[in-house]
Amino acid sequence: MVTTQQERPRSQPDRSGPRQRRGWMAWLTAMASLLVVLPLAWLPASLACRLARGLALPAWLLARRRRAVTLSNLRHAFGATWSEKKIHSVGLESWRRVAVSAVEAIQIQRWLQDRRFVDSVLWTGPWEQLDQRQRAGEAFLLVSGHQGPFEVILPLLVQRGWRMGLLSRPVKNAYIDRAMHWLRGATVPTILDPAGALPEMGKALRGGTSLALLIDQNTRDGVFVDFLGRPAATTPSIGVLTRRYQVPVVYLQARRLEAGKRYRLHCEIADLPWGEGIRSHVLQVTRAATNRIETMVRETPADWLWLHQRWKVRPDGSREFLI
Repeated sequence: MVTTQQERPRSQPDRSGPRQRRGWMAWLTAMASLLVVLPLAWLPASLACRLARGLALPAWLLARRRRAVTLSNLRHAFGATWSEKKIHSVGLESWRRVAVSAVEAIQIQRWLQDRRFVDSVLWTGPWEQLDQRQRAGEAFLLVSGHQGPFEVILPLLVQRGWRMGLLSRPVKNAYIDRAMHWLRGATVPTILDPAGALPEMGKALRGGTSLALLIDQNTRDGVFVDFLGRPAATTPSIGVLTRRYQVPVVYLQARRLEAGKRYRLHCEIADLPWGEGIRSHVLQVTRAATNRIETMVRETPADWLWLHQRWKVRPDGSREFLI
């Protein structure tokens, strides 16, 4: 039985932070984003996805800094084997797919009301086993990255009957963050800021609520492990939570079979190491989980969020050098 939105206890944490941007410039940026979002929200799914892909090209041409970050990230990861032409091609395609992800985030609530869409989802992996364990009250850490249609994963699981919570850092623009929190809150019952939320995470896990987190973002106070050939500051949350609560980890990967119409959601139960001490455990688990995300990225590079400054924080404290 699927829990209705009215029945879901939704947490409303204070997501404000000292690094969030406010003021008239942040407000104007949010309003400009709204002008782009509105047509993507109201158009039919297939048309909205095509429009989003089309809008990616002018964004690519205008956003010089983010384009430079994208190309630099790809050169670091694949420059030894890819031509410059392929790097530019994959970079632009990754922006197009990010734009489609925006449509998916905006429209997924509407899609879930269409039984044909729900029935078309292809579930691969040991879902029956996980469903049984979840119904019996067991909680999981669901781990993925900013890859492909990641925005559809949690809404689909909630629709399937899972008790879900999302660990999500606030967006720097406070107005956009508020809008995204409202948007995600329509389909995901609980949203927690991973910074300082360990007691809330533990309470959720002990209550049988699974927590989802994306581990491929730059984390200022993170653990350094290799990702795509470079040390990357990575959230230690998986290591900390598995150590403290002995919670099993499941990797999730979503793929577009037909944007706006058909999706595949694959699950894989993680086989993670167990370190002798807390530091060793956190490092080993973080490294193993990051390696699995890297494998996903290398399978379909254009699906990943290359415009993100994943390697901004460096072990020696120096600034990232774009190539």
